[in-house]
Amino acid sequence: MTRSAAPLLALLLALLVFPPAGGSPARAQDDFPLRPYYPEVPWITTERLMADYDAAVVVDIRSRFEYEVAHINKAVLLPLTEEDFSQKLEYLRPKQASEPMVFYCNGHSCAKSYQAAQIALSQAFENVFVYDGGIFDWIKAAPERATLMGETPAREDRVISKTTLNRRLISYREFAEEAARPGTVVIDIRDPFQRDVVPRLPDIRAIPLDPLLDLVTSRIWTEKRLLFFDAVGKQVLWLQYFLESYDYFDYAFLDGGIRPIAGDPALVKPVIEVDRTVASDQARLLELTADQRLDNADRKVVSYLLANIKFDNYVVIDMGKVSEDTGMTETILLKSMRKLTEDGYAVHSVMQGMLIVQVDPRLAWKGETGDPLWKDKVEEFDRVIGK
Repeated sequence: MTRSAAPLLALLLALLVFPPAGGSPARAQDDFPLRPYYPEVPWITTERLMADYDAAVVVDIRSRFEYEVAHINKAVLLPLTEEDFSQKLEYLRPKQASEPMVFYCNGHSCAKSYQAAQIALSQAFENVFVYDGGIFDWIKAAPERATLMGETPAREDRVISKTTLNRRLISYREFAEEAARPGTVVIDIRDPFQRDVVPRLPDIRAIPLDPLLDLVTSRIWTEKRLLFFDAVGKQVLWLQYFLESYDYFDYAFLDGGIRPIAGDPALVKPVIEVDRTVASDQARLLELTADQRLDNADRKVVSYLLANIKFDNYVVIDMGKVSEDTGMTETILLKSMRKLTEDGYAVHSVMQGMLIVQVDPRLAWKGETGDPLWKDKVEEFDRVIGK
Protein backbone atom coordinates (compact mmCIF):
# COMPACT_ATOMS: atom_id res chain seq x y z
CA MET A 1 0.00 0.00 0.00
CA THR A 2 1.24 3.48 -0.73
CA ARG A 3 2.95 5.34 2.11
CA SER A 4 2.30 8.81 0.71
CA ALA A 5 -0.14 11.38 2.01
CA ALA A 6 -2.56 10.69 -0.84
CA PRO A 7 -4.88 8.36 1.15
CA LEU A 8 -5.31 10.97 3.89
CA LEU A 9 -6.01 13.68 1.32
CA ALA A 10 -8.54 11.46 -0.45
CA LEU A 11 -10.24 10.75 2.84
CA LEU A 12 -10.46 14.42 3.81
CA LEU A 13 -11.89 15.32 0.41
CA ALA A 14 -14.44 12.51 0.65
CA LEU A 15 -15.58 13.65 4.07
CA LEU A 16 -15.90 17.25 2.91
CA VAL A 17 -17.84 16.43 -0.24
CA PHE A 18 -19.91 13.54 1.15
CA PRO A 19 -20.15 13.79 4.93
CA PRO A 20 -21.69 10.67 6.52
CA ALA A 21 -25.44 10.89 6.77
CA GLY A 22 -27.77 9.13 9.14
CA GLY A 23 -29.38 9.26 12.57
CA SER A 24 -27.92 10.38 15.84
CA PRO A 25 -24.37 9.26 16.80
CA ALA A 26 -25.75 7.13 19.64
CA ARG A 27 -28.17 5.29 17.38
CA ALA A 28 -25.53 4.86 14.65
CA GLN A 29 -23.21 3.21 17.15
CA ASP A 30 -25.95 0.87 18.40
CA ASP A 31 -27.32 -0.10 14.99
CA PHE A 32 -23.97 -0.07 13.17
CA PRO A 33 -21.42 -1.29 15.72
CA LEU A 34 -18.40 -1.19 13.41
CA ARG A 35 -18.49 2.52 12.60
CA PRO A 36 -16.46 3.57 15.67
CA TYR A 37 -13.73 1.10 14.66
CA TYR A 38 -13.37 2.59 11.18
CA PRO A 39 -13.68 6.36 11.71
CA GLU A 40 -11.73 7.09 8.54
CA VAL A 41 -14.26 5.31 6.30
CA PRO A 42 -17.30 7.37 5.18
CA TRP A 43 -20.58 5.48 5.20
CA ILE A 44 -23.67 5.88 3.07
CA THR A 45 -27.30 5.32 4.07
CA THR A 46 -29.81 3.21 2.18
CA GLU A 47 -31.71 6.34 1.18
CA ARG A 48 -28.57 8.00 -0.14
CA LEU A 49 -27.54 4.92 -2.12
CA MET A 50 -31.01 4.69 -3.64
CA ALA A 51 -30.74 8.31 -4.75
CA ASP A 52 -27.23 7.79 -6.19
CA TYR A 53 -27.92 4.29 -7.53
CA ASP A 54 -27.63 5.09 -11.25
CA ALA A 55 -24.30 6.88 -10.90
CA ALA A 56 -22.70 4.76 -8.18
CA VAL A 57 -20.13 2.03 -8.76
CA VAL A 58 -21.35 -0.67 -6.36
CA VAL A 59 -18.85 -3.37 -5.39
CA ASP A 60 -19.85 -6.66 -3.75
CA ILE A 61 -16.75 -7.90 -1.90
CA ARG A 62 -18.20 -11.21 -0.66
CA SER A 63 -17.66 -14.70 -2.04
CA ARG A 64 -19.23 -15.90 -5.27
CA PHE A 65 -21.45 -18.18 -3.20
CA GLU A 66 -22.91 -15.30 -1.18
CA TYR A 67 -23.30 -13.21 -4.33
CA GLU A 68 -25.24 -16.03 -6.02
CA VAL A 69 -27.65 -16.11 -3.08
CA ALA A 70 -28.40 -12.39 -3.05
CA HIS A 71 -26.91 -9.20 -4.46
CA ILE A 72 -27.62 -5.62 -5.43
CA ASN A 73 -28.50 -5.78 -9.12
CA LYS A 74 -25.84 -3.46 -10.50
CA ALA A 75 -23.11 -4.68 -8.14
CA VAL A 76 -19.79 -5.86 -9.53
CA LEU A 77 -18.50 -8.98 -7.77
CA LEU A 78 -14.92 -8.49 -6.58
CA PRO A 79 -14.20 -10.71 -3.55
CA LEU A 80 -11.99 -9.11 -0.93
CA THR A 81 -10.03 -12.38 -0.84
CA GLU A 82 -8.86 -11.89 -4.45
CA GLU A 83 -5.07 -11.81 -4.47
CA ASP A 84 -4.93 -8.69 -6.68
CA PHE A 85 -8.00 -6.99 -5.20
CA SER A 86 -6.43 -3.50 -5.03
CA GLN A 87 -5.21 -3.64 -8.63
CA LYS A 88 -8.61 -4.75 -9.93
CA LEU A 89 -10.28 -1.74 -8.33
CA GLU A 90 -8.67 0.46 -10.98
CA TYR A 91 -10.60 -1.39 -13.70
CA LEU A 92 -13.90 -0.42 -12.09
CA ARG A 93 -13.48 3.32 -11.89
CA PRO A 94 -10.73 5.96 -12.15
CA LYS A 95 -9.26 6.99 -8.81
CA GLN A 96 -10.32 10.58 -9.29
CA ALA A 97 -14.01 10.52 -10.20
CA SER A 98 -17.22 12.16 -9.05
CA GLU A 99 -19.20 8.90 -9.04
CA PRO A 100 -19.29 7.28 -5.59
CA MET A 101 -17.60 3.91 -5.20
CA VAL A 102 -19.66 1.93 -2.67
CA PHE A 103 -18.61 -1.34 -1.00
CA TYR A 104 -21.06 -3.65 0.74
CA CYS A 105 -21.26 -7.10 2.32
CA ASN A 106 -23.72 -8.94 4.57
CA GLY A 107 -24.92 -6.41 7.09
CA HIS A 108 -24.32 -4.17 10.07
CA SER A 109 -21.65 -6.34 11.70
CA CYS A 110 -19.79 -7.38 8.54
CA ALA A 111 -16.33 -5.78 8.56
CA LYS A 112 -15.21 -6.81 5.07
CA SER A 113 -16.84 -3.84 3.34
CA TYR A 114 -14.97 -1.47 5.67
CA GLN A 115 -11.71 -3.24 4.92
CA ALA A 116 -12.33 -2.97 1.18
CA ALA A 117 -13.02 0.75 1.53
CA GLN A 118 -9.80 1.13 3.54
CA ILE A 119 -7.84 -0.45 0.72
CA ALA A 120 -9.44 1.85 -1.85
CA LEU A 121 -8.71 4.93 0.27
CA SER A 122 -5.11 3.81 0.77
CA GLN A 123 -4.80 3.59 -3.02
CA ALA A 124 -5.91 7.26 -3.32
CA PHE A 125 -9.41 6.56 -4.63
CA GLU A 126 -11.78 9.47 -4.12
CA ASN A 127 -15.48 9.37 -3.14
CA VAL A 128 -15.27 5.99 -1.46
CA PHE A 129 -18.05 4.77 0.85
CA VAL A 130 -19.20 1.72 2.74
CA TYR A 131 -22.84 0.68 2.63
CA ASP A 132 -22.96 -1.05 6.00
CA GLY A 133 -26.70 -1.70 5.81
CA GLY A 134 -25.70 -4.67 3.70
CA ILE A 135 -27.65 -6.84 1.32
CA PHE A 136 -30.65 -7.55 3.57
CA ASP A 137 -31.34 -3.89 4.34
CA TRP A 138 -31.20 -3.31 0.60
CA ILE A 139 -33.62 -6.16 -0.21
CA LYS A 140 -36.11 -4.73 2.27
CA ALA A 141 -35.82 -1.16 0.95
CA ALA A 142 -35.32 -1.71 -2.79
CA PRO A 143 -36.46 -5.23 -3.82
CA GLU A 144 -36.80 -4.17 -7.46
CA ARG A 145 -33.05 -3.44 -7.49
CA ALA A 146 -32.05 -6.68 -5.80
CA THR A 147 -31.83 -10.35 -6.74
CA LEU A 148 -32.48 -13.20 -4.31
CA MET A 149 -31.92 -16.76 -5.52
CA GLY A 150 -32.13 -15.68 -9.13
CA GLU A 151 -35.37 -13.70 -8.77
CA THR A 152 -35.86 -9.97 -9.31
CA PRO A 153 -37.59 -8.24 -7.60
CA ALA A 154 -36.16 -9.96 -4.55
CA ARG A 155 -38.88 -11.52 -2.42
CA GLU A 156 -38.45 -10.64 1.23
CA ASP A 157 -40.51 -13.70 2.21
CA ARG A 158 -37.73 -15.90 0.81
CA VAL A 159 -35.16 -14.47 3.21
CA ILE A 160 -34.31 -17.30 5.61
CA SER A 161 -35.29 -16.44 9.16
CA LYS A 162 -33.33 -17.20 12.32
CA THR A 163 -36.04 -19.71 13.25
CA THR A 164 -35.59 -21.61 10.01
CA LEU A 165 -31.82 -21.67 10.47
CA ASN A 166 -32.02 -22.67 14.14
CA ARG A 167 -34.07 -25.76 13.30
CA ARG A 168 -31.03 -27.13 11.48
CA LEU A 169 -28.45 -26.45 14.21
CA ILE A 170 -27.29 -29.38 16.34
CA SER A 171 -24.81 -29.76 19.18
CA TYR A 172 -21.39 -31.32 18.73
CA ARG A 173 -22.52 -34.48 20.56
CA GLU A 174 -25.41 -34.94 18.11
CA PHE A 175 -23.13 -34.01 15.21
CA ALA A 176 -20.54 -36.66 16.16
CA GLU A 177 -23.21 -39.34 16.66
CA GLU A 178 -24.77 -38.69 13.26
CA ALA A 179 -21.36 -38.50 11.56
CA ALA A 180 -20.69 -42.09 12.62
CA ARG A 181 -23.81 -43.42 10.90
CA PRO A 182 -23.46 -45.13 7.50
CA GLY A 183 -24.33 -43.00 4.49
CA THR A 184 -23.65 -39.66 6.22
CA VAL A 185 -21.47 -37.09 4.44
CA VAL A 186 -19.57 -34.61 6.63
CA ILE A 187 -18.34 -31.45 4.89
CA ASP A 188 -16.00 -28.74 6.21
CA ILE A 189 -16.94 -25.55 4.33
CA ARG A 190 -14.24 -23.33 5.86
CA ASP A 191 -11.70 -21.50 3.73
CA PRO A 192 -8.19 -23.05 3.83
CA PHE A 193 -6.74 -20.30 6.03
CA GLN A 194 -9.36 -21.10 8.70
CA ARG A 195 -8.41 -24.76 9.02
CA ASP A 196 -5.94 -24.83 11.89
CA VAL A 197 -7.88 -27.62 13.65
CA VAL A 198 -10.40 -30.21 12.49
CA PRO A 199 -12.87 -32.40 14.46
CA ARG A 200 -11.75 -35.91 15.32
CA LEU A 201 -14.39 -37.41 13.03
CA PRO A 202 -13.96 -39.88 10.16
CA ASP A 203 -14.02 -39.04 6.45
CA ILE A 204 -14.43 -35.25 6.59
CA ARG A 205 -14.51 -33.63 3.15
CA ALA A 206 -12.97 -30.16 2.99
CA ILE A 207 -14.90 -28.19 0.33
CA PRO A 208 -15.07 -24.35 0.58
CA LEU A 209 -18.34 -22.68 -0.32
CA ASP A 210 -17.52 -21.56 -3.85
CA PRO A 211 -16.64 -25.02 -5.27
CA LEU A 212 -19.34 -26.56 -3.07
CA LEU A 213 -21.97 -24.55 -4.95
CA ASP A 214 -21.47 -26.57 -8.14
CA LEU A 215 -21.80 -29.85 -6.24
CA VAL A 216 -24.95 -28.80 -4.39
CA THR A 217 -26.70 -27.52 -7.51
CA SER A 218 -25.89 -30.78 -9.33
CA ARG A 219 -28.02 -32.51 -6.62
CA ILE A 220 -25.56 -35.39 -6.19
CA TRP A 221 -26.28 -35.70 -2.45
CA THR A 222 -30.05 -35.36 -2.27
CA GLU A 223 -30.36 -38.96 -0.99
CA LYS A 224 -27.64 -38.54 1.66
CA ARG A 225 -27.66 -37.28 5.23
CA LEU A 226 -25.46 -34.16 5.06
CA LEU A 227 -23.62 -32.55 7.98
CA PHE A 228 -21.87 -29.23 7.51
CA PHE A 229 -19.64 -27.11 9.72
CA ASP A 230 -17.89 -23.77 9.28
CA ALA A 231 -15.68 -21.58 11.48
CA VAL A 232 -18.18 -19.76 13.71
CA GLY A 233 -21.62 -20.77 12.44
CA LYS A 234 -22.16 -17.84 10.06
CA GLN A 235 -21.42 -19.24 6.58
CA VAL A 236 -23.94 -22.06 6.81
CA LEU A 237 -26.80 -19.59 6.39
CA TRP A 238 -25.74 -18.95 2.78
CA LEU A 239 -25.47 -22.63 2.10
CA GLN A 240 -29.00 -23.18 3.43
CA TYR A 241 -30.51 -21.07 0.65
CA PHE A 242 -29.23 -23.52 -1.96
CA LEU A 243 -30.04 -26.61 0.07
CA GLU A 244 -33.64 -25.46 0.38
CA SER A 245 -33.90 -24.39 -3.25
CA TYR A 246 -32.52 -27.67 -4.57
CA ASP A 247 -34.73 -29.92 -2.43
CA TYR A 248 -32.26 -31.14 0.17
CA PHE A 249 -34.27 -32.26 3.18
CA ASP A 250 -31.84 -34.30 5.30
CA TYR A 251 -29.11 -31.96 6.52
CA ALA A 252 -27.86 -30.25 9.67
CA PHE A 253 -25.24 -27.69 10.77
CA LEU A 254 -22.86 -27.73 13.71
CA ASP A 255 -24.14 -25.06 16.10
CA GLY A 256 -21.55 -22.29 16.45
CA GLY A 257 -19.21 -23.89 13.95
CA ILE A 258 -15.91 -25.28 15.16
CA ARG A 259 -15.10 -22.38 17.48
CA PRO A 260 -16.83 -23.78 20.62
CA ILE A 261 -14.76 -26.99 20.48
CA ALA A 262 -11.52 -25.59 19.01
CA GLY A 263 -9.71 -25.56 22.35
CA ASP A 264 -10.53 -29.15 23.31
CA PRO A 265 -7.77 -31.55 22.13
CA ALA A 266 -10.07 -34.49 22.83
CA LEU A 267 -12.46 -33.26 20.13
CA VAL A 268 -10.16 -31.61 17.57
CA LYS A 269 -6.72 -32.21 16.12
CA PRO A 270 -4.32 -29.78 14.41
CA VAL A 271 -4.06 -29.83 10.63
CA ILE A 272 -1.03 -27.55 10.49
CA GLU A 273 2.58 -28.47 11.10
CA VAL A 274 2.86 -26.88 14.51
CA ASP A 275 6.46 -28.04 15.03
CA ARG A 276 7.98 -26.08 12.17
CA THR A 277 10.35 -23.31 13.22
CA VAL A 278 9.48 -19.69 12.53
CA ALA A 279 12.37 -18.16 10.59
CA SER A 280 13.06 -14.48 9.89
CA ASP A 281 15.20 -12.26 7.69
CA GLN A 282 17.44 -10.46 10.20
CA ALA A 283 17.85 -7.38 7.99
CA ARG A 284 14.08 -6.91 7.85
CA LEU A 285 13.80 -7.38 11.62
CA LEU A 286 16.47 -4.72 12.21
CA GLU A 287 14.62 -2.36 9.87
CA LEU A 288 11.44 -2.91 11.90
CA THR A 289 13.25 -2.35 15.20
CA ALA A 290 14.71 0.95 14.00
CA ASP A 291 11.48 2.31 12.50
CA GLN A 292 10.69 5.52 14.40
CA ARG A 293 7.10 5.57 13.12
CA LEU A 294 6.21 2.74 15.49
CA ASP A 295 5.48 3.21 19.18
CA ASN A 296 5.58 0.71 22.05
CA ALA A 297 2.01 -0.48 21.42
CA ASP A 298 2.83 -1.20 17.77
CA ARG A 299 5.94 -3.15 18.73
CA LYS A 300 3.96 -5.12 21.30
CA VAL A 301 1.46 -6.10 18.62
CA VAL A 302 4.25 -7.11 16.22
CA SER A 303 5.88 -9.31 18.87
CA TYR A 304 2.56 -10.98 19.57
CA LEU A 305 1.93 -11.62 15.87
CA LEU A 306 5.36 -13.12 15.28
CA ALA A 307 4.84 -15.48 18.20
CA ASN A 308 1.51 -16.69 16.82
CA ILE A 309 2.25 -17.52 13.18
CA LYS A 310 -0.11 -20.36 12.24
CA PHE A 311 1.18 -21.39 8.82
CA ASP A 312 3.56 -19.84 6.31
CA ASN A 313 3.21 -16.15 7.26
CA TYR A 314 -0.38 -16.05 8.54
CA VAL A 315 -1.83 -15.32 11.95
CA VAL A 316 -5.47 -16.35 12.46
CA ILE A 317 -6.68 -15.65 15.99
CA ASP A 318 -9.74 -14.53 17.91
CA MET A 319 -9.85 -10.76 18.48
CA GLY A 320 -10.96 -11.25 22.08
CA LYS A 321 -7.98 -13.53 22.77
CA VAL A 322 -5.55 -10.98 21.31
CA SER A 323 -7.01 -8.25 23.53
CA GLU A 324 -6.87 -10.51 26.58
CA ASP A 325 -3.30 -11.67 25.93
CA THR A 326 -1.90 -8.21 25.15
CA GLY A 327 -3.98 -6.19 27.61
CA MET A 328 -4.98 -3.86 24.75
CA THR A 329 -8.51 -2.82 23.88
CA GLU A 330 -9.74 -3.78 20.42
CA THR A 331 -9.75 -0.08 19.45
CA ILE A 332 -6.05 0.33 20.30
CA LEU A 333 -5.23 -3.02 18.72
CA LEU A 334 -6.92 -2.11 15.44
CA LYS A 335 -5.21 1.29 15.46
CA SER A 336 -1.84 -0.46 15.64
CA MET A 337 -2.86 -2.94 12.96
CA ARG A 338 -3.82 -0.10 10.63
CA LYS A 339 -0.45 1.53 11.22
CA LEU A 340 1.44 -1.72 10.58
CA THR A 341 -0.56 -2.18 7.39
CA GLU A 342 0.07 1.39 6.22
CA ASP A 343 3.80 1.03 6.95
CA GLY A 344 4.05 -2.20 5.00
CA TYR A 345 4.77 -4.75 7.73
CA ALA A 346 1.50 -6.67 7.59
CA VAL A 347 -1.88 -6.82 5.86
CA HIS A 348 -4.86 -7.47 8.08
CA SER A 349 -8.60 -8.06 8.06
CA VAL A 350 -11.24 -8.91 10.64
CA MET A 351 -13.79 -11.55 9.69
CA GLN A 352 -16.48 -12.79 12.06
CA GLY A 353 -14.47 -11.77 15.12
CA MET A 354 -11.23 -13.34 13.90
CA LEU A 355 -8.11 -11.27 13.26
CA ILE A 356 -6.42 -12.49 10.07
CA VAL A 357 -2.95 -11.09 9.45
CA GLN A 358 -0.58 -11.72 6.58
CA VAL A 359 2.82 -10.76 7.97
CA ASP A 360 5.75 -9.77 5.77
CA PRO A 361 7.40 -13.18 5.10
CA ARG A 362 10.78 -11.60 5.76
CA LEU A 363 9.65 -10.87 9.31
CA ALA A 364 8.27 -14.31 10.06
CA TRP A 365 7.88 -17.48 8.02
CA LYS A 366 6.89 -20.91 9.29
CA GLY A 367 9.37 -23.01 7.38
CA GLU A 368 12.63 -22.43 5.52
CA THR A 369 13.36 -18.96 4.18
CA GLY A 370 14.96 -18.67 0.75
CA ASP A 371 13.08 -21.52 -0.93
CA PRO A 372 10.85 -20.92 -4.01
CA LEU A 373 7.62 -20.79 -1.99
CA TRP A 374 9.07 -18.19 0.38
CA LYS A 375 10.30 -16.08 -2.55
CA ASP A 376 6.87 -16.27 -4.20
CA LYS A 377 5.22 -15.14 -0.96
CA VAL A 378 7.63 -12.22 -0.61
CA GLU A 379 6.77 -11.08 -4.14
CA GLU A 380 3.06 -11.53 -3.44
CA PHE A 381 3.28 -9.52 -0.23
CA ASP A 382 5.16 -6.70 -1.94
CA ARG A 383 2.49 -6.52 -4.63
CA VAL A 384 -0.24 -6.31 -1.99
CA ILE A 385 1.38 -3.38 -0.17
CA GLY A 386 2.25 -1.62 -3.44
CA LYS A 387 6.05 -1.93 -3.47
